[in-house]
Amino acid sequence: MFDYFIEFYKRLDRQGPGDDKYTEMAFRLLENLPPNPRILDVGCGSGSQTLALARMAPCEITAVDVYDCLLNKLNENAQKETLKGTINTLNASMFELPFEAAQFDLIWSEGSIYIMGFEKGLKEWKRFLKPGGYLVASEITWLRKDIPAEILDFWNAAYPEIGYVSKKLSVIEKCGYRPLAFLTLPESGWQQNYYDLMETQKQHYLNQYGHVEEARQVVESEMELEMSLYQKYKDFYSYVFYVMQMV
Repeated sequence: MFDYFIEFYKRLDRQGPGDDKYTEMAFRLLENLPPNPRILDVGCGSGSQTLALARMAPCEITAVDVYDCLLNKLNENAQKETLKGTINTLNASMFELPFEAAQFDLIWSEGSIYIMGFEKGLKEWKRFLKPGGYLVASEITWLRKDIPAEILDFWNAAYPEIGYVSKKLSVIEKCGYRPLAFLTLPESGWQQNYYDLMETQKQHYLNQYGHVEEARQVVESEMELEMSLYQKYKDFYSYVFYVMQMV
């Protein structure tokens, strides 16, 4: 089933909710980056945020993911643009990043740190930052206290580390970073920039693979369930960008 999952998601410009405007807002908060900073984009997918970073300023980005099909798409899109920064892609696991200590000025992770776990990711990746380096990660976060049981059960099963902003900030400090800011991704980052893209690709995908049960499960059990829950409970959770600096 996982092969069909990847086959669907590689068709999208994003593999999760996001917004280039918020990527830029988070990046602009990093006022003391050196000229031409070295950036590590962990779990980059097809690299919408990678391209957004490379458009903004001269920089050297190493974009890491485990799927060549997504890295190839990022390379193809990068070649079509005139970018201020350079992008180098690398097939590697976020659990075993092949870098020396203190190589990067900034580590970036949009919608991917959950794979490793928020706390573990902050701890493990810290060694790759130069002294005083920055880390920016977007993380699924509760926005309200009165959470209905249906969505509470869904996210506790899907990602037990989901928590409130206050909890995330305490984890950041515990892991040896100074919290600088947090930005909540708006509804447009979910609907127009992600779910609408899913809807556009859904029928093409089913026309090609709909005779396979696993492919139908990807659409019905994964995509349509997640979308319906978001429509019902979007006021209760979102991705939040956490901007931090190594102490």
